[in-house]
This record gives sequence, structure tokens and C-alpha cells, in this order.
Amino acid sequence: MSVSAVKAVGNEPEDSLVSAPVRGEVEAQLESLKQRLLQPILAKVTNSALLKEILWAANEAAALAWCTVCPVLILPTLLEEKVRQALAKWEKQEQVRSDVWKRQQRLPLTAAAA
Repeated sequence: MSVSAVKAVGNEPEDSLVSAPVRGEVEAQLESLKQRLLQPILAKVTNSALLKEILWAANEAAALAWCTVCPVLILPTLLEEKVRQALAKWEKQEQVRSDVWKRQQRLPLTAAAA
């Protein structure tokens, strides 16, 4: 590549098709929508660990929605799906914890201490 070709590439206008899209406004809309959708869900949650799981699921839904053509339209469905998955996982983990605790209660004291 010649020096003149390098200079020509370096002097392209800033609005060329190669530049990344400006995402600020859409990101703000997506974040605002995510918060509005989460409000009624989070109002019912008192467990801080479950709250973290739901927020993680919401952020994952927003990230996945961002990869689509119209993230604002896709986010509500993705958020609902991800939150349902998080709640199902939480309930399963709570059941396992409960089962383990019940088993430990049935063990004789000498076996539990060992």
C-alpha cells in the first residue's frame, strides 16, 4: 500500500459507513423500559439474593434484546422469559436446600458431628 493510499484512508469523513452507530438514545430507552418492567416484579421481592438473580436476568434480557433489530420491542418478552427462568431456578434451589436441611435433621447427632 502506498503512502498516498494510507493518507486517503486516514482522511475519510467521520460519517462514513464504517463508523459504529450512535447508541446513546436507544440504550437509554432500553434501560428505562427495563426499569419500568421490573418495578412491579421487584416490589414483591423481599429476599436480597433473589433480587440479585432477577436483576441479573433482566440485564441478560436487555443484552440479548440489544442484539436484535428492534430491542425495545423484544425486551418485554425476553425479560419475562428470563425472570421466569430465574424464579424457577430459585424455587428449585430452595427445594434442594429444604431437602438437605430435612435430611440433616434426621441424621443421628453422632453422624452429623463427624
